[in-house]
Amino acid sequence: MISLYLRNNKIKMKQSQFKYLIIALSITAFSNVNSQTCGFGCLGLSGVFGGYSIQQYEADGLNHYLNSVILPSSSDAKFNFKEARGFKVGINLIRADYSNFFFTFKGYYQFLSEEQNIKIPLYSSADGPYTFYDAKLEMNNWGIGLDFGIPLFSFIDWKVVEGELKFFSPKLTQKIYNNDPLGNSISIENIYTPDKVQMGFSIGSGLIFNVIEDYVSLEATGMYTFIEITNLTSDHDGSSIPTKDSNTKFISNGGVQAFVQLNIGIPF
Repeated sequence: MISLYLRNNKIKMKQSQFKYLIIALSITAFSNVNSQTCGFGCLGLSGVFGGYSIQQYEADGLNHYLNSVILPSSSDAKFNFKEARGFKVGINLIRADYSNFFFTFKGYYQFLSEEQNIKIPLYSSADGPYTFYDAKLEMNNWGIGLDFGIPLFSFIDWKVVEGELKFFSPKLTQKIYNNDPLGNSISIENIYTPDKVQMGFSIGSGLIFNVIEDYVSLEATGMYTFIEITNLTSDHDGSSIPTKDSNTKFISNGGVQAFVQLNIGIPF
């Protein structure tokens, strides 16, 4: 009886061990079929990036106001705001790199501005003194983005599509002053801001060059940005650009955006 009992226990133990072996082999096989690597880490903080950006836009209302209201009608020079430049910094929150595709979820802040100035002789002499008309538009924005892509070669990936949701806080600073040596100087500064944060979005594509796999890469991206800003309001007297009853918008549309960024990965 004791011998039979021991023999039955040995059989059960072997059956249990065989069952666990089958489970382990199944998991291993499944893992090999669905293998993945995680560039810049898997879920969690996976890297930081920084780069240079150019953003085009159509500023019909802004240009009309500056050229028709601010500048004297005799001026041949005109303001033409259409392209802001600046820096972009952010975090690749998730960068999951599978065998056949990858995706990235990111957050960023972008510093964009364009500044123009026109000088007009205060008197008849072209040598001065001058009246200076300065205008600076800041298009700073923060946002979130998601891209999806595929590997092309061992060191080049293609971002098939990338989308960004942007939140703009535009600001216009407009100044008028002169350098009249007789002391008849005029200095005026007006600052215009929106009543609320302005939202836009971008969609585009790009390439990723893997300099050091999982650690350093360089991205080049082209996008189109959609945004409308109806008007900005003076912080001083509440006046708006353009006026509330105008048929034009401060910025009627966005335009092409291009940026290059360096990614520094933190693999987990």
